[in-house]
Amino acid sequence: MNKEQLLELVDSLELPKEEYYILSSGCLLLYGLREQAKDLDLCVSKELFENMIKKFNIDLSSKNDCGFYRLNDLVEVVVNDKQDFNRDFKDGYPVESLQSILDYKINRNAPKDQADIINIQNYLNSQEKQKKMM
Repeated sequence: MNKEQLLELVDSLELPKEEYYILSSGCLLLYGLREQAKDLDLCVSKELFENMIKKFNIDLSSKNDCGFYRLNDLVEVVVNDKQDFNRDFKDGYPVESLQSILDYKINRNAPKDQADIINIQNYLNSQEKQKKMM
């Protein structure tokens, strides 16, 4: 899905923005560091997750090896304490910090992550240069 489709999907979930943030490929899509995302991964607060269990009929046995619960074919969520959220905002949407994504991808060092690593590093470097010029 492209950026517009991703945002339509996020909006259709009708979640309070202070209770979640967009992870990984969805975040990179919002920053223009990717053109497509296969799915939408969200980190949600424990409180929001409790409400989502009923609203989205989440099967608690659907938790995968990475700790994500499947809402449907396009959306998965992982639960975290709100106090541990590490997020920023992009275009009015809560997103995972790019530094967190970069650290994860460097640590994992998978071949599929190499382009993302370069794109994130270039973006963060350009942001740092802009700050110094101000």
